[in-house]
Amino acid sequence: MMDDSKTQRVVAQEGSTGILWWPGVCILSFTCCTLILLQTAVFSFTSRPSVDAIYVVWAFQAAIFVWLLVFSRMNQSQRVRILAAILSIETCAYLAVRVDGYTGDGRFIFSSRWSPSPDERFEVARRGRPSFTPTEGQEVDLNTTTLLDVPAFRGSDRSGIVRGIRLARNWERVPPRQLWRQPIGGGWSSFAVVGDHCVTQEQRGEYETVVCYELKTGRECWAHRDLASFYEVTGGGGPRATPTIHYGRVYSLGATGILNCLDGSTGRRIWSVNILEENRVENRLFGMAGSPLLIDGMVIVSPGAKGNSLVAYDQQNGRKLWGGGDAPAAYSAPQSCQLAGRRQILNFNAEGLFAHALDDGRVLWSTTWISNPEERNNVCQPVVLSAMANTEADRVFISSGYGNGCAVFEVTESHHRFVVHEQWRNRNLKAKFTSVVIRDGYVYGLDGRILTCLDLQTGERCWKGGRYGHGQLIRVEDLLLIQAESGEVVLVEASPVSFQEIARFQALDDRTWNHPLLAGSLLVIRNDREAACYKLPVSKQ
Repeated sequence: MMDDSKTQRVVAQEGSTGILWWPGVCILSFTCCTLILLQTAVFSFTSRPSVDAIYVVWAFQAAIFVWLLVFSRMNQSQRVRILAAILSIETCAYLAVRVDGYTGDGRFIFSSRWSPSPDERFEVARRGRPSFTPTEGQEVDLNTTTLLDVPAFRGSDRSGIVRGIRLARNWERVPPRQLWRQPIGGGWSSFAVVGDHCVTQEQRGEYETVVCYELKTGRECWAHRDLASFYEVTGGGGPRATPTIHYGRVYSLGATGILNCLDGSTGRRIWSVNILEENRVENRLFGMAGSPLLIDGMVIVSPGAKGNSLVAYDQQNGRKLWGGGDAPAAYSAPQSCQLAGRRQILNFNAEGLFAHALDDGRVLWSTTWISNPEERNNVCQPVVLSAMANTEADRVFISSGYGNGCAVFEVTESHHRFVVHEQWRNRNLKAKFTSVVIRDGYVYGLDGRILTCLDLQTGERCWKGGRYGHGQLIRVEDLLLIQAESGEVVLVEASPVSFQEIARFQALDDRTWNHPLLAGSLLVIRNDREAACYKLPVSKQ
């Protein structure tokens, strides 16, 4: 009996030393390395890091299970303990952090589950703000305009070019001065500025809200609410489009299709229509994002319905005036221009670049340009270029992401028909969900996450440098002002000679996709959590 028990102890000891640990260690190491790479080296081997991260975790679970059951040489109790330890660690990790959104590359943004949510921070901050009570002579005035106003998305002409001011280049000697910074409701709208006030859109709980603030103090003047909300998993919740201020009225388009005309002094609704319901079309994946265009007594928007791809409403009463085109909507804003001697409206929709007549909305010409066939994400504003010295044709530059690239098209009219000719096309600049600016025959934009300069005549790349994530940019004379996805604001020379970054500062925290706005020397910026106004140093030259 003693010999038998001794033999069993020896066998047990030999069995314990025979456990194959190295496959489990290799599986765990490979999984950790892959997950780290998915969060850092995006697009090195994937374009959907968050989805692939979930697949990696599932594959890890399966591989560990196979190892434990088949190859580990463990007894049943050991397998149960190892599996319980793994599940405990995963449960603790799940309970400790939450996914707080996604970057423009699709990576997870993690936050502690014990930290307050953006909505909670906003509500606490809002309760502590002083209320705005206008006195006689101090009512909100959106009628009196100045040359420094930016009343619409990327300016009245959608160009993203700021004129009439030169910024100082040395921000270390004279840094930007913060006038105010505060939490706001969610959304990806930018600001519109007229006079001493700025207007944006926010998601406040279950209400889609148009809000007017004092430009220099950030005090809330009025807020118009609609019982509506939009949410999409990668972009989160809230409205996407930027309001337009026109002759004292505010025109806003919510993510769910609510088009409002509001009294700019009070926020009172003058008229409202849901452009999706009226035109009998489903919403797009990322919501309505095209900011309203105000022209010739019309409000022009793009619901993307059959026969009503582009629609015009009367500015005064919201009555539908015309609809034209059949293409689904994308995420660019309609813009007016003059091409081949005729005024027209450009609409960069889900099927490509379409030009519509101002009088009845009929399609004058189009060119197919499909970005990401599954989602059809055309976002970048088209840029109308003046005719070159060696041709009489007007031209249009367009760009999109997902590997599509950019192109320049010549547009001419012959015998009452428009002719569109592709001058060049390449993949040197892929603007995913940003827009570009031009200067002296060169275009500047974010090719994915990297700033790039191209020659507009040939499409050749002049330089590529500076990683700013999926941010936005505007041009201020000979400088590019870039709102990086990280929340930093950066100055870069707008020169084709070389990439040269000259200044930067941390203006916001967290992911920032919203377009910046510069009204004179006042920089007004926001993301889906906070907004701020900075006074930038101005050059005396």
